[in-house]
Amino acid sequence: MKCPRCDVDLKSTDLGEYGFVIIDVCPDCRGAWFDKGELDRLDESIWTDVEKLDFETAANQRSALECPRCGGDTEPLSPHDAGELVVDRCTSCEGFWLDKGELDKMKEVAAEKDNETLKNMILLQRPPGWSWLRWSIYCLREYYRGNVQRPLP
Repeated sequence: MKCPRCDVDLKSTDLGEYGFVIIDVCPDCRGAWFDKGELDRLDESIWTDVEKLDFETAANQRSALECPRCGGDTEPLSPHDAGELVVDRCTSCEGFWLDKGELDKMKEVAAEKDNETLKNMILLQRPPGWSWLRWSIYCLREYYRGNVQRPLP
């Protein structure tokens, strides 16, 4: 496979510390190709699948890259509420191209989403001494006020 930015052969790199994950890295620009499912295995989030985040078309439109895996077009996307981060996802095989440093930023986005989920789960824990009815009413009220986005992960 060739780097979509430099047109240099990508080198397969085994990231053994994360389990059996082999990604393709450009030796020049240090960008990396992640096949579908690989990116989610590399972040440390428990409840968040970074590949299924709410993405929106990047505000600063850059030219579409050619997918190094299948040759299809990629689209520049930004995770919702992370406008400064722009990643490229293939419209065909759904793999991701991340430029140097973007993996760390994706990990930060996943950690933030995990923290939101954790806050929601803490809200849904019944305090000692509360009846199930009181707790259920409290949870419903918080949900309808918008304080709890999703009851369970």
